[in-house]
Amino acid sequence: MEMLVVMTIIIILGAMTFTAFDGLQNTVKLNEYMLNLEQDVGSVQRSSMLLQRNSGERWIYGLGIDFSSITEDGDYRTFKWCSPYSDYGDIRTRSKLPAYNPEMNIDDINAHLPEISEASYTSSTCPLAEPVSEFKNLSGYVGTTKPPKATITILGTEATRVNYVLFESVSGRTFFYNEDGDLLNYTSDGEPIDNPVNFELEITPMGKGSTRRLAITNLSGKISTYMYNE
Repeated sequence: MEMLVVMTIIIILGAMTFTAFDGLQNTVKLNEYMLNLEQDVGSVQRSSMLLQRNSGERWIYGLGIDFSSITEDGDYRTFKWCSPYSDYGDIRTRSKLPAYNPEMNIDDINAHLPEISEASYTSSTCPLAEPVSEFKNLSGYVGTTKPPKATITILGTEATRVNYVLFESVSGRTFFYNEDGDLLNYTSDGEPIDNPVNFELEITPMGKGSTRRLAITNLSGKISTYMYNE
């Protein structure tokens, strides 16, 4: 009987120790993941302002981060948005918005992201022989840190939830697009709206632990991180 009691106590203590260790391990992983994410966002923005095209490449509207699958598996990808133009000069490379012709309203073509698929990330160059608007893979920026055991949420309504963050070439200005590639925070005639949305990502760890939030501010691209308890 005494042996049974001792074994029960040992099992309970072991379970408590394992749970505590697992929670600590997940907290460390969460902190590392958030730090890498913050660094990746900052690195991509800086690179957009110092952008150097490879020889034989078309003009690049900007560099960005694809967050479209981060809520499913914690993964995100970096891209460069290649213009169909060989160099700076066309109105769509000079206007106040990327890929925007101010003589036309913003729609599913004007100032809109190109069609995005898995094939978009199979190549990293924008050859002159392919004059189309398209995404290409931007390698060397996404870390290999595995996402923590957590629920990851992009805040906002379905229409205003940011899935793609673009940093404009040279200026580094920040633009947001929803899952359909629609430009957010601007009216159909290209004017900024009064209350623009920002990118806000929230990570809530499973079990105990503080919720983390990363925010990117519209236009300026300022990165902010927060930690709070529910």
